[in-house]
Amino acid sequence: MVRGILSLAVAVALGLLAAPTAHAGGPTSVLIVSPESQQTAARYSSDADYSTLMTLLGQPNQGQKERPPSLDAAMHSRQINVTWMAHDIAPWRLDRVFTSDDTTTVWIHTAADLSRTFNGYWHRSQSPAELRALLKKLGVMGPVTGTGSTGVAPQEWTTPPAEPEPEQVESATITAGKSASTNSTTTGWWWALPGLTIGAALALLIRPWATHLPATVTASWRNRDKGPRQELRDVDDREGGDGRDGGA
Repeated sequence: MVRGILSLAVAVALGLLAAPTAHAGGPTSVLIVSPESQQTAARYSSDADYSTLMTLLGQPNQGQKERPPSLDAAMHSRQINVTWMAHDIAPWRLDRVFTSDDTTTVWIHTAADLSRTFNGYWHRSQSPAELRALLKKLGVMGPVTGTGSTGVAPQEWTTPPAEPEPEQVESATITAGKSASTNSTTTGWWWALPGLTIGAALALLIRPWATHLPATVTASWRNRDKGPRQELRDVDDREGGDGRDGGA
């Protein structure tokens, strides 16, 4: 008993030193869920339980990718989901804890790159008794309910999609812009159809009315006076000059 208390005290001390802070880019809060008993708990980064829990779950990216065969029996035991939240809104890390019937063994699957993949690493808890005690203290180790679920088991390791290079993103943006411009040019002539239709309809309506205008009106339009016309004539200066001489 004394030994367990001392181990827990050491874990708390290490947690206070190792726990990441919000301003350093780490999580700010944690959500603990037991699907089978339908119990939940939450802690903020300023709480001692928060730091202790992170320490007991271990560091991410350590262990093995494939599920160990010895874990098959534990897969049917209680599963506790521990989700660490960045800025209280974005999942940052997920620990799935399997508390098998063997009280000396607790398996943990840790996925620490949730923005890209749920791939994670399997490892054994270094302090299974302390981890069980903390989960019980948090109130997520109650009896199984008939309406609860067994939780979602970790998937097999998959290759996450590669991040696009900046050049690829820029090229995709330019291509999308050209495509939008082409579509606009190709489909722009459709906007002229309503105008053409209205013009044709007006022509059909006006034509019968124009053909029945009074004959006098149409005749006046056809025979309207164009106004005075000018005529250019050539004048022989010599004849004009002879006349003036004869008069003299």
